Amino acid sequence: MGFSISWLGFRGYEIKEAAALFGREIGDSSEIFEAPVNAYASEKNWAIIILDPCSFPNPPQQYLVAISQGREVVIAHIEEHVMFARAELWRDGRNIWKVWHSGDKTVRDLHVTGDLPASFEALKQQCFSKQDEEDTKGSELDFVFDLPLDPAAELTGFRHDEGSPDSVFFELNEKPAQR
Repeated sequence: MGFSISWLGFRGYEIKEAAALFGREIGDSSEIFEAPVNAYASEKNWAIIILDPCSFPNPPQQYLVAISQGREVVIAHIEEHVMFARAELWRDGRNIWKVWHSGDKTVRDLHVTGDLPASFEALKQQCFSKQDEEDTKGSELDFVFDLPLDPAAELTGFRHDEGSPDSVFFELNEKPAQR
């Protein structure tokens, strides 16, 4: 079945600050993210908010403009059961780049817009080289699925399917209504 999550990364934010953007507060900690809304502080100084399941694989542009005003935000959507992955970088209300793959259409489906990181072309070459090799074997592996997620991980230091022994995730709870 696989992952079905969305995540948003906020550069330079503490978890508490990022959680407040969603009307949430920090709850219990865990070595894995298993609550509907979780947070993680990456080693690259990004607060990552993880929504499980994939809450909005195609968010309205006005939402992305608003959430990125005055900040840098990476948004990723992963639906492994249909091999869909999308990642994008927004800064100050503007989309900087976007990469997405719909593996249910074709294993080589890839769309890119914007000013991608300099490393993207090398990542793309490596990815398609692996895909070419697998295709000659008649394999059904989809390496292109990773391509939208690679620049997001490179930037934020977070990858949903790569744990580390010292990872700590926090459940984010709704803030109680104020009276």
